[in-house]
Order: sequence, then structure tokens, then C-alpha cells
Amino acid sequence: MLRPWRTLLNALNGFGYLKRCNGHYLLTKKAAKWLTEKSSSTMRDAILFMGEVLDALKDIETMIKSGKAKNFHDLNKTSESWEHYIRGLATFARFAGPEIVRKVSPGKKPARLLDVGGGHGIYSIAFCRKYQKLQAEVLDLPTAVEHGKRIVNEQGFEDRVRFREGDFRVTEWGEGYDLVLLFNIIHTVSIAEAPELLVRAYQSLKPSGTIVILDAEHVGGKKNLSTTSGISELLFFVINGTRAYPEETIRKWMMEAGFINFRKRKLLTVPMALFITGRK
Repeated sequence: MLRPWRTLLNALNGFGYLKRCNGHYLLTKKAAKWLTEKSSSTMRDAILFMGEVLDALKDIETMIKSGKAKNFHDLNKTSESWEHYIRGLATFARFAGPEIVRKVSPGKKPARLLDVGGGHGIYSIAFCRKYQKLQAEVLDLPTAVEHGKRIVNEQGFEDRVRFREGDFRVTEWGEGYDLVLLFNIIHTVSIAEAPELLVRAYQSLKPSGTIVILDAEHVGGKKNLSTTSGISELLFFVINGTRAYPEETIRKWMMEAGFINFRKRKLLTVPMALFITGRK
């Protein structure tokens, strides 16, 4: 009699996730390191998040033909889907955060930080770890805030990373910040809305304050695109109806908003991303 569960276990053994020992199946060390929930190196949440992305891509042919994309940030999605999304992004941020903080030079020690669309709060935590007196505020949708608060509480930073619910396209950002983070949000809005994000960031900063941008790499122009740029073009249309914007275009929006002293840096943890700062 065929036992499907044993077939699955044998397959996982063949893939290297399980090892067989005297009729029993055990996790391999590599699987335990990367896939178990309690491991400090776990990629479990990132894998669940990618499952949500793959689910969004299943109707890609229909969306391309119709020109109508999905809304990945639909507030009516289940709480479980939002949790996979926010915790998945938090996994990637956990690896990139320390390097980003090292490569940002705000001039003087910042006291206030605004993390726009920063959901999980991990980037804010990374800056708070370096600057002991820094207070951070995350502005994001209510469903993102719900799960972000839990992550911040788990990390013990609830007294220094606060949350404010709102849609960053219409909600007031406030003012008097030393740092404003725009991490992977420019590509979530239309080309008509994107320049306004840079204007709002400029208005929210103190004189000499710093904007920090992390977004998808895109060479623009007429050159061949990189693999990352090509994937971003398709992915962002399917899940948001938007696109990855060329670096030249983002720089233009920064200049028009009033920013100066641009500095572009490469990230080892996110090598195919645009990472650029500017000063008010």
C-alpha cells in the first residue's frame, strides 16, 4: 500500500532536508538552521512570504492581457497573509539592517527618525541600536502596524520604536526629523505619486537632515536590463500595478524636492539594490 506521507519524507530526504536513521526521519543540520522557527538564522518567514508572492503571480497571464494588476497591500487580505508579508520582509531586513546603518552618515547623532512604510520596524531598530538616544516612528497601514508592533515588542524596542497608522500617500508625516527612511516604497506608488514622496520627506526633515532611500535597482535608459531589473519590472506590475523606477529618475525627483549631497553606496547584503542618501 502506497503511503503518501512516506513518499514525501523520502523526497525531503533526497532533497537534503531530512536524514534517515533506523527507520526514523530527522532534520539535517542545514534544515534546522534555516527552516526552524526558533533558529536565529531562520528563513521560515521569508519562505512563507514568497509563497504569498507566488500566489499573486498565478494569474499573471490574465493580468498582462488585461492590464489590470492586483493590490498586494489590500487591507481586506487575511491577517495570516499580512503576517507572512511583514515577517518575511523583516527576515530580509534583519540581515541588511546592520550594514545599512554602518553606511549612513547623518552628520550628527540623530534624535528622531521617521520610517515611512516601515511595517516591521527592523530598520528602525537597527538605527536605534547604534544611536542610543534615537526615537523612531514607523508610519504604515493599520494591518502592517498590527504585526509590526509584535515584532518590535519581541525585540524589546517598544519604548523607542513607536507606530502611527496611516496611508503614507495621504497621511501627514510630521516634521522635525533627523532621518527619513524610504525603504522599498517608491516602487509601490504610481509615477504621478512618487515625486510627492520626496517632497514630503524634504518637508519632514530638519535642516541638514538626511533622507535614506533603498529601492530596486534599475539602470533605465536604453541599455539592457539586469536580471534584477527585469524581475522587478514584472513583479511590481503584477502585485501593485507599478514599476521599478530608474536611478536617474529618482535622483531627478530628489533634486526637484531640494535635496543635495547625494551619496550612493553598494550593499553586500543587498547587492542589486539602489541605496542612496541625500541631505536637506
